[in-house]
Amino acid sequence: MLKANKSVWFERAFALYNRHLLKRRFNTFCISDLNQLKDTAEQMPLIIYANHSSWWDGLIFLEILRRFDKENYVMMEEKQLQKLFFFRWLGAFSVVRENPRKAIKSINYAANLLSENYNRTLLIFPQGEILPNDVRPLRFYQGLARIIEKVQVCRLVPAALQLEFAGNFKPEIYVKIGEPETHEIDKTFDAKSATKNYERRLTETLDNLKQEVTAQKIESYDKIF
Repeated sequence: MLKANKSVWFERAFALYNRHLLKRRFNTFCISDLNQLKDTAEQMPLIIYANHSSWWDGLIFLEILRRFDKENYVMMEEKQLQKLFFFRWLGAFSVVRENPRKAIKSINYAANLLSENYNRTLLIFPQGEILPNDVRPLRFYQGLARIIEKVQVCRLVPAALQLEFAGNFKPEIYVKIGEPETHEIDKTFDAKSATKNYERRLTETLDNLKQEVTAQKIESYDKIF
């Protein structure tokens, strides 16, 4: 697997470039419940799991997470990371989900990252591929549950993203952050049933986002730009 090779100076420079790029490509960027990502728990890493409907998703989250004093990592498909190797300097590491033996190495690596330092955030797209927002039911690989099982204690937050054309030449970005939950793993934890629960929670967050955007009930959304 390809491990992260974070570079503070590159992250800072790329954050400026990324914001400029997003503002060029999108009309507005609105987010709901951003405060849900504020980690008030002591000694507890944060895991964000999101739907994956476009190539832009990772860059959108980079812009969001730069607002928090956390060390951020993201699990990324290995063949994509090989093409975009500089993402390793931003905290990306690889996974080959189709190969269980290789996937377990990435799961162990992710769990070790979070266990070593509670001030870290992991972003993961558990669908494992880019799919339309309206695909139902959501199907997750069990890697998310396996990471949580190994970390033992963490905060977990679902996040829904939607790109929408709304009468402008450029699309709008909408993000909704779901309700966080605290995981403290015990002997009753079952990865399969936990994965079903994560699928349900992200589906609810996605559906709520779609309803609010469709009805234009976005008064409570914060405007990033």
